[in-house]
Amino acid sequence: MTTVDDAWQRALDAEHQAVFGYALLGPHLDAAADADRARACQDQHATLRDHTAAALIAAGQTPDSPHADYPALYPVRDASAARSLAIRLEDDAAASWRFLYAVAAAAPSPPAGLRAAAQQALTDGAVRALRWRVAAGAATPTVAFPGI
Repeated sequence: MTTVDDAWQRALDAEHQAVFGYALLGPHLDAAADADRARACQDQHATLRDHTAAALIAAGQTPDSPHADYPALYPVRDASAARSLAIRLEDDAAASWRFLYAVAAAAPSPPAGLRAAAQQALTDGAVRALRWRVAAGAATPTVAFPGI
């Protein structure tokens, strides 16, 4: 069974990957609006990463460090691939936060505010993913259950 701490670290790892991924995809975006959105998303993920690491420390845990590289995110060759990667980053992060929410909900005494923080991160990620799906011209930009 996955512990709350393990799921929390997975959420932090997803945030590390998102920050890295946005730096990777940003230079390939050809529209100013997409580039602005990518910078804003990267900033939001960096803030969430930092808050998550601080919360882990406050709970007596040692936050995982980011990987030096994320080879599974390559290649990003053009703007279309960059938008697709942005959607994937948001979906991956949403899945991690949704998983943390579920694990925390089943735990006998999760840290105070953890479920609310996980729900907020999931909601924010779903909104970002929706915006990227619209920018990518997805036929169906909404997802019924983000993170699943």
